[in-house]
Amino acid sequence: MKTASSEYTFSKAELSILKEIAKGNHELVSIEKALSITPQLLSYNLNKLEKKGLIKTTQHAFKKQTYFGDSKHATLLNDLLSVHRHIDWENVLSGKAIDILLQTLNGPENHASIPKNTLWRHLKNLKTRGIITQNGSINSRFHTLFEFLKEYQNFFLRKIAATVSRDAVILWQKDGEFLMRAPKTVQRPPKGFLKTATSVFQEYDLPLFSEYDIYLYSKDKKEIQPEDAILHTLLIEPDSTRYTTYALLLLKKVGNRLNMAYLLSEAQRLGIRNQVDSMQQFLKTHKRQADSMLPTWNEFIEKATDYRVVA
Repeated sequence: MKTASSEYTFSKAELSILKEIAKGNHELVSIEKALSITPQLLSYNLNKLEKKGLIKTTQHAFKKQTYFGDSKHATLLNDLLSVHRHIDWENVLSGKAIDILLQTLNGPENHASIPKNTLWRHLKNLKTRGIITQNGSINSRFHTLFEFLKEYQNFFLRKIAATVSRDAVILWQKDGEFLMRAPKTVQRPPKGFLKTATSVFQEYDLPLFSEYDIYLYSKDKKEIQPEDAILHTLLIEPDSTRYTTYALLLLKKVGNRLNMAYLLSEAQRLGIRNQVDSMQQFLKTHKRQADSMLPTWNEFIEKATDYRVVA
């Protein structure tokens, strides 16, 4: 989630309402009075919070009441607002702040897409309240916030995946980008989804047959390069010799056509640089490291022969 979206960001009004619910103020009429808000505006914000999977509204007799939902991220947010009532969350989590916090989950280096002035202003606000430490990570005292952000992001990623197929399964995700598996019955995936990994191997004369297709969801990437296909194959099952072997086949097949600088920088970003280095060394020496997910050289030769890859 690298750019702000009204779908998952919070307004100050939404956070004020959530704080009231966390206090135990469940009746809509009572919330309207406490926040001096009109019924129409309250209804509008409750609808947005329901879409975020955070609340549910019920009616008892003539009284409408609202509660936190049963989802994990709703429960975590309820705990956060209940335990840290002294924090003015409507001035902390509103607007661009949620984007910055979501990126903080994977380290301060992920803030590159945020304008510097905006980043400085929000980080100052978060550090003043002790939520972000001086080294840029979330304070351990706010562990519930950390867990909420992870679950909240996963909730929206699952919603995005479901736009392709209700049977879609997320295999890997980082910074709002994710790989997923979906049935081959999918005709034309929505914008942002690109077929990748083993599902594009046939483009390199490596036909692999499966009941599923693998897709990357990304707001930034426009096309899948062979380097991407190799890396995404490794991410399907990081501890699988099977998928490592598939990635090796494509690495060997494409050979000198690869952009090695791009392959290695992307591997570093995705956290699999050591695995890629081991693969390159394996193809040069024909020997594998004892603790790697690589096949033996004989096993690789056998698989390469099956797919007519010159090893």
